[in-house]
Order: sequence, then C-alpha cells, then structure tokens
Amino acid sequence: MSIEIITGASSGIGSELTKQLENYAEGIDEIWAIARRENLLEDLKTKTKIPLKPIALDLTDLKSIETLEQMLKVSGKEVGVLINCAGYGKFGSYADIENSAALGMIDLNCRALVGITNIALPFMKRGAKILQICSISSFQPLPLMSVYAASKVFVLNYSRALWTELKPRGITVTALCPGWVDTAFFKTATDTKNPKAVTKYTFMQTPERVVKQGLRAMQKGRMLSIVGKQNKILYVLNKILPVKLVMKTWLKTQK
Repeated sequence: MSIEIITGASSGIGSELTKQLENYAEGIDEIWAIARRENLLEDLKTKTKIPLKPIALDLTDLKSIETLEQMLKVSGKEVGVLINCAGYGKFGSYADIENSAALGMIDLNCRALVGITNIALPFMKRGAKILQICSISSFQPLPLMSVYAASKVFVLNYSRALWTELKPRGITVTALCPGWVDTAFFKTATDTKNPKAVTKYTFMQTPERVVKQGLRAMQKGRMLSIVGKQNKILYVLNKILPVKLVMKTWLKTQK
C-alpha cells in the first residue's frame, strides 16, 4: 500500500493540494494529512476521493516528527508522495517580530521540513516524488520579511541538492515557487508590531492555479517550478541586478 504524506494540510495551499492530488498521484491508496487543527483535517475527509487519515501534530516539536516516524514503521506502508507545505511568515523588521516567532519560522519552514523528509525517505522507492513548497522570495533578500525569505532560500537549495542526491534512487524533488497566494498566510503574517510593514501584494495568485502547476511539475520530476510569467521575469532580474538595488526597489514598492 502506498501513501501520500502532506504537511500543512488544514488550509490554503495544503488543503488545495490534498483535494487535487487524486488527479496527479497514481497508485496512492491513502493520504496522511498533517496539521495542528484536527477539526479542519476532519473536514477534508469529505472532500477527497482518496481515503484520508487526519494526523494532528505540531511539527515545531521534534517529538511530533518522532511520532510520525514510529507511525510509518508500524504501518509498513510505502511513501509514494511527500509534500512539505507547513510553514508561515511574518511581516516587519527585526524589531517588529517576537523572537519566538522568528525562531518558529526557522523551526517549521526549515527544521521540520528536513526532519519529515529524512524520516520519509527510508520508506520511499524508485518512482516516489517529493514536493517542497518554496517561494519566489527564495531568489532575493527581502527586508521586512527577512527571516521568512531566508528560510525559503534554505528550502530551495536543500531541495535542489537533494534532487541530485536522490537521482540514483529514482526519486525526484520539486521546489515549487509561487509569488503571493490568496490564502490565510496574510492573517498570520500581519500579526506583528507593524502589521502594515508589507501592504502591496502584486500578481496575486489563486491556490488552485499554484497547486495545479506544482503537481504537474512534481509528476514530471522537475527540480524547479516558478508560478507565473511575472515571477519568472523577477527570477531572471534577481540573477543579473545588484542585490542592493533589488532590496531598494522592493522597499519602494511597499511605500
């Protein structure tokens, strides 16, 4: 029996990924949906054709990752697809964001992602796929979103390196990089001492579009998938423009 594990499944991109998965993950018999809010996970059970197992875990706690590892060992099931979607961001300067929130971003966006990936890999065979939800912010430093953007740089480079390491095993890793996505991300991001630090959300995308492209890229085994023509242009510009100019331009767009 082959399962799909998805973190951050209770809302936003994670919820949409769970709903669309059935069109792209052939051979998946069960979805293990992971998030903190069990009630929202239970609601997802009625919206998927593939049987869904709600697993309420706080992935910033290392014990939760150990719990999931033990569940995998006991189940004896293969992991056909792993999607790491859990994460959050905060808007504001270093002085606007509580230290616990800044460190929490690193714990969830980076440490938990690596931990979940590491425990899933022993249960993955040739043909298995990993999708890491990254961000266009991984291509540039972003003042007023510094920790979040830096965490996504880690996810991008980790995913690219892992793609190469896993190639001999026939397992692919896809880093999905959308821009602004219309989800509850903003509710958490603006809960700081300066909620209006970032206010211009250009080229807003829908979760449906982002997920559709991400799952297609995962299915094809692509290393990187950037959502939207505008974001692809930004990707190229960030490669050729001076970093100081990129940051200065970003700050001007938020005034």
